Amino acid sequence: MRCEFLGEKDDATRLEFRVPEACTALDVALGTGMSRRSAARAFQRGELSRDGEVLAPSSWLLAGDRVTVALARSAVTPALSDVPPATIIYQDSVCLAAEKLAGILVHGDGTGAPTLTDRVRVSLVRQGVAAIPQAVQRLDVDTTGIVLFSLSEEYQPAFDALVAGHAMRKRYLAEVSGEFPESLTTIEKPIGRDRHDARRMRVCRPGQGQAALTRVRVLERRAASTLLLVELGTGRRHQIRVHLSSVGFPIMGDVLYGGARDARGLMLHALEEEFDHPVTGAHVLLRTEMPQRFRA
Repeated sequence: MRCEFLGEKDDATRLEFRVPEACTALDVALGTGMSRRSAARAFQRGELSRDGEVLAPSSWLLAGDRVTVALARSAVTPALSDVPPATIIYQDSVCLAAEKLAGILVHGDGTGAPTLTDRVRVSLVRQGVAAIPQAVQRLDVDTTGIVLFSLSEEYQPAFDALVAGHAMRKRYLAEVSGEFPESLTTIEKPIGRDRHDARRMRVCRPGQGQAALTRVRVLERRAASTLLLVELGTGRRHQIRVHLSSVGFPIMGDVLYGGARDARGLMLHALEEEFDHPVTGAHVLLRTEMPQRFRA
């Protein structure tokens, strides 16, 4: 059962849903996209209500009833003075997409270097939004493009499942040296860790590693390179880099996987993401502009 999303209320701190059929409040919570664990915490905090009446998991509701979910929020904390805000591509009450630049980590690595998560937090503080951003995706430090964040404890498991599953379409720009063959549209090779270099992944023999599928389309042929549109069929670590290198076309700037050094950096960019929103049910297409370094 899926509840109908009716909209945000009170500066996006509350969500309203319509119940499609007679059921318990627990069914409603699950029907809004919560996991059982997050629903249990939401009921403990009294976050679900009908006409001002706080609901228990066993509360009975009728078709057409309107249920409000009050999102858990923390206090707004001071912004980091030396960290710039993120470039926000999309934002609603439960998620946010930001554009990552090259050389920036998504999460902290213990060194104290500012991260994309820090920049997103600065953006939220400037908006007065008391949400704690949690990245549900990661990009390699030199890869640029879209990164999706959860802004809600209640619905973070739904976004984790969205990213981990096959319901999200993710497309990348990649530039490789040489003339990539038009006929090579699918690379399907298992990927595992390289036992000789902890930084690397590698293509494995059939039956080993994890299954991995990458789809490739030639966008433009240049003097000594090819611009590709790459779509992930699975989401393995370094998948695009490993697969393109395995067919003899490492990404330009990808020294780790056999590519030549390039003054422009790693020529890999997360261009688009497309999915059905796990809370609102709306179809979402997120897209960034082609970075300047990719322009011929």
